[in-house]
Amino acid sequence: MVPGSPACWRRSRSLSKGFSGTVVYDAIIVGAGPAGASAAFWLGEAGKRILVLEKEHLPRYKPCGGGVPKPVFGRFPFDFSPVIEREIGRARFRFRDGREVVTDLPDRPVAMVMRDRFDYHILRHARAEVRDGSPVIALRQDGAGVEVATHSGETFRARYLIGADGANSRVARLVGLRRGKQVGATIEVEVPADDDLLVEYADTALFLLGTPPFGYLWVFPKAEHLSVGIGTFFGKIPAMREILQREMARLGIQVEGAPQRGHPIPIYLRHEPLQQGRVLLAGDAARLVDPLLGEGIRHAVDSGRLAAEAVLADDLPGYTRRVQQEIGADLLWGSRWARLFYNHPEGSFELGVRNPLIIREFLRLLAGQTTYRRMAVRAPLDLLLGLGRRLPLESQVSDSTSLEPGLET
Repeated sequence: MVPGSPACWRRSRSLSKGFSGTVVYDAIIVGAGPAGASAAFWLGEAGKRILVLEKEHLPRYKPCGGGVPKPVFGRFPFDFSPVIEREIGRARFRFRDGREVVTDLPDRPVAMVMRDRFDYHILRHARAEVRDGSPVIALRQDGAGVEVATHSGETFRARYLIGADGANSRVARLVGLRRGKQVGATIEVEVPADDDLLVEYADTALFLLGTPPFGYLWVFPKAEHLSVGIGTFFGKIPAMREILQREMARLGIQVEGAPQRGHPIPIYLRHEPLQQGRVLLAGDAARLVDPLLGEGIRHAVDSGRLAAEAVLADDLPGYTRRVQQEIGADLLWGSRWARLFYNHPEGSFELGVRNPLIIREFLRLLAGQTTYRRMAVRAPLDLLLGLGRRLPLESQVSDSTSLEPGLET
């Protein structure tokens, strides 16, 4: 039997009667990542009967750098401290030739998490029925609801369905959404680290710029190891594993022997429909990934909330518009920044990273405290004021109140 073929429906006696059966769930959510878990939480809080279908067994590992702006935690009425591995108080921006700027992040505004624990933490707070190890293989809908079949032959029905099943969303394919193929690619490695490396990166995130094309490498600290990786956000490039090993070796980090996990990055480059009938897409399934940073956790959480609100208001046609207005519009500004930065890495490092005003705004963006559009509005004046002064190389500056004494002229 071919998965997804009409024959799979014959496993269920109830489905042979067509769509006249009773709706069992208010919503089915496919995928238990931050988008799906967030939607489940908010719908459960509203008293709705929710089913979450996750293809992997929970908690499942997810390749991801794991940086979360702390304001994301404030979207929920529960504590995230049990899943926070590290808090970032310093950023290192290193160019491919070794030039480096180091700057403090006041108030440690970014936290590091492991995605298996973070995602599951949200899901555990959701008032929802959860079935893991249950990949969806078929889907059909009518004017009253949606029915899905899983690989085991079980079938379920609900009034609505939220597809939060990641970059390779089967839900999107089944309903004919997200037809484009524009994705980036990353490779991520969890690297064992000795005490010296853990001390060096204890509260520090490193961004290695200028390589690969249209992307960067990173080193992020976790509680007992380092998460390192390479990402390119406008298509895959050859020799990514070799670049990762070479550049990490230059930093004294050995990735050989550790599992290297690759995954696609669905970058948001244009507005497109995120709703078809009674089905919505959220998170990576909706391509809500930052074109400059490759970060998607905060947008997944926010789109999960917006999807829940659309279901509660019975306003599915308005969902795409809200996502475009509240998330997508600024990601399009991010794509402009990304093309400028990645097409001109040398100039961007000297005029952007070493500019105290522009890097201050970038750090505020990293912390979830500003937007790409606001950065663009400020950029001409910030660039002009920063032309005569640059941050020093290989020396630390603290916050915006103490930048002036260390500037070069």
